[in-house]
Amino acid sequence: MMEDILQVRRALDYFLDSHIKEAEEILVPKHKTSMYYSLGYGFILFLKSAMTFEQTDVEKTMHALKHTIHLASAQQKKGVGFLDNITTWVKGNQIQQLKAMSRVQRHAELVYAEAYLLKALLSIVYDESIVAFLREGLNIRSSYNTYRNLEKYIEFVKEEAAAGKDITGYELDDHFTSGVALGVGCFNIVLSLLPATVVKVAELFGFTSDIDYGLQVLESIGDWQEYRGSDKQTSLPPLQGPDEGLRRQLCDMVLLMYNIVLSKMIPLPNVDEDLAEYILQYNLELYPSGVFFLYFYGRLLASQSQIEKSKEQYQKAIDTQHDWKQLQHICYWELGVISFVQKDWQKAYDIYDKLSKESNWSKAVYMYLKGVALYKLNNKDKRAHELMKGVTGAKQKIAGKSIPMEKFVSRKSRKFIEQKDYLILPDLEILNAFTAFDFMPISILKDNFDLINQELDSLNNTNQEHMHYYDDLCTVHYLRAQVLRLLLEKQPNSDVDKLREIHQISVNTVLENANKIELDHYVYYFTRYEKARLLIYDHDYDGAEAEIQFILRSAEKGQYNIGSGPHAKNKYSLENALVFKCHNCDGKIKSLKKSPPLSPTSSKNTSTTTSASHKEVVE
Repeated sequence: MMEDILQVRRALDYFLDSHIKEAEEILVPKHKTSMYYSLGYGFILFLKSAMTFEQTDVEKTMHALKHTIHLASAQQKKGVGFLDNITTWVKGNQIQQLKAMSRVQRHAELVYAEAYLLKALLSIVYDESIVAFLREGLNIRSSYNTYRNLEKYIEFVKEEAAAGKDITGYELDDHFTSGVALGVGCFNIVLSLLPATVVKVAELFGFTSDIDYGLQVLESIGDWQEYRGSDKQTSLPPLQGPDEGLRRQLCDMVLLMYNIVLSKMIPLPNVDEDLAEYILQYNLELYPSGVFFLYFYGRLLASQSQIEKSKEQYQKAIDTQHDWKQLQHICYWELGVISFVQKDWQKAYDIYDKLSKESNWSKAVYMYLKGVALYKLNNKDKRAHELMKGVTGAKQKIAGKSIPMEKFVSRKSRKFIEQKDYLILPDLEILNAFTAFDFMPISILKDNFDLINQELDSLNNTNQEHMHYYDDLCTVHYLRAQVLRLLLEKQPNSDVDKLREIHQISVNTVLENANKIELDHYVYYFTRYEKARLLIYDHDYDGAEAEIQFILRSAEKGQYNIGSGPHAKNKYSLENALVFKCHNCDGKIKSLKKSPPLSPTSSKNTSTTTSASHKEVVE
């Protein structure tokens, strides 16, 4: 078995350095006879099916994972395995049972849990039946319990070592410990990110979560905990050898996803970009052509508003490998978002046209983005009208449910047609939906501030005869508030009092006119979230928490009642995304409250009775 693991480790190294064919050539010959070869092969297929949405890829992956489960089951100790005897696992005899197993049998428990978890996740997404959901839910719970029991065994062995006892007989190895850490860490982080109502239900079924612990477990595999804090290491650790823990890079990738990607989409505690940079540098030394790590590097640079350097990394990732177009599509997507940020409309159109032809992710979203790009190039272009007409018909469903982003662009495209080929600031509105405002450097934020003010002046000159006037008025003020907050954060030497004043004027304008909104009811709730974000920046955590709780309570009770028209009492666009943000924002607020109090960056002049000169504030 250990020789098999080393070969699978070699295949994983090839895969992570974008040599996908070489990885498959190692795994395929033995994937039907070896438990670990089968797991490696199934994992690569799982990644591919998650990116393609192709039914044939899903079926192939499901078949491979079922075979992995079969091979692992054959290696398990009978009577105490994953599902054979759940009651004995619950009664507290786990450590004794694991001690009685051979190394191969313990690895079989781990592989069984991993394969069942991957299979369950795939089934929940692609099988629309409630029976599949319940069945796979039970499998996820069983996988979770197995990870916890294996972790207890590792802790026991560590305690024995700390007591000076000989632990060679327990046969722990880095491949096993990295696998357990990957499962335990992911479960703790993912469960912590879920809304409180979901977490409460999960707790009834025995799940627990601790986001700090999840991060610590993942960091321990690469000794990354030494790169946190004031006395952290500054030089990279020695590069690993061929027998490094099999799941070590996967642990690193979860940490990169948390610190670089998720942290820019939702407020998260304990985010450490410096740590992420160390992890990236280390893995890029190992895998200079690794598309995943090049992608993460591009995201990191984009989040730091280093747009041009970010584009270079994405292009390098695209040029590096051609075996899986789906990996290229991830980077093309990011380049398309950057093109929207930079208002390079022809480039944006070309990218989303390419994706619409080659990718199955979301034809409706690609079609809408192509329409917006053409509309911004020339608002008289009839091709934009034809694209917008086709958006609603291009929607699809996953697990029997509509995709929220597709529902959003469908509503916007219908509004475009209703308003005789007109939308106000559709580029900024969709960038907000993609949480891409953070990518904007100060110069682009200033340009957008001026552009928004021009649109406000134009709206004011229409004397409310403009169709859906209050929808557009509130949308533009919401976008302006977000731009102003980011200018405050990125340009601390600016006139902060005037920026806050204009920010509050915009927030209050939305709140005061929300009941007149006919279509874009989501703007009201997103504005309250925006208000909370500035309160956090000003260290008014109680005020921020009150705003967040208002949004969460509205969602929990299904009480909306904001706006006019027949849809005022319905769920609003992107509600699930906002509730997700709010849940994690609430967790971050609680974490900040435990930190030493900070003084505000400046006085909080929040007067709304006087206007300020827009141009002078940001220059």
